[in-house]
Amino acid sequence: MVDQNEGVDETTVNVARQIRILRKRRDLSQQALAEASGLSRNTLSLLERGQTSPTVSTLKRLAMALGVDINAFFDTSDDESIIYTKNEQRLNLQLSQGLMADLGVGMHDQLVTPLILKLNPGARSGPALSHDGQDFVYCISGEILYTVNGKSFLLESGDSLFFDAHLQHRFQNTATEVSEVLVILSTPHESSQYISGHFPENHEPDE
Repeated sequence: MVDQNEGVDETTVNVARQIRILRKRRDLSQQALAEASGLSRNTLSLLERGQTSPTVSTLKRLAMALGVDINAFFDTSDDESIIYTKNEQRLNLQLSQGLMADLGVGMHDQLVTPLILKLNPGARSGPALSHDGQDFVYCISGEILYTVNGKSFLLESGDSLFFDAHLQHRFQNTATEVSEVLVILSTPHESSQYISGHFPENHEPDE
């Protein structure tokens, strides 16, 4: 028998399994979840079989329909307190202006949320916002301009920025290439809010 998931990355298979588990825990049929999330039953079936990778928008729809945080789709461990992620196993979620990877997936009683952002040239966040906790930013490569409380900070490779997140802030990639940054949020399980806050759907970058 040929494995239908052969050639599919392990993370996609794990996410597929979690979608199916969460749906069954709520005693929902595929049709019922598809209707609640606004997806087609065929799309949901492909997702649950691991035959297609979900987008951030799709996961947000499913999370809302199931009443869970988006991290629930990646949490396959049981009371695990050590999370070791190989680079090639890291799930990069597609954003409108780049990619995001949540490095804390699977950690129980999480106190911080570590994220890797890969921003396309010219990419920028939406309107300035604020939230609870603190933000730590480390520029891995490229060039990121952060504006915090009206002050501008240009981060190049090796530079870092640490600030109280209640201060209004926004950022943009001012490099002509993809820029990569490590962002650590002190508010746990905040990756989905980070996406919806800093990268609102249908947001058009300022001219």
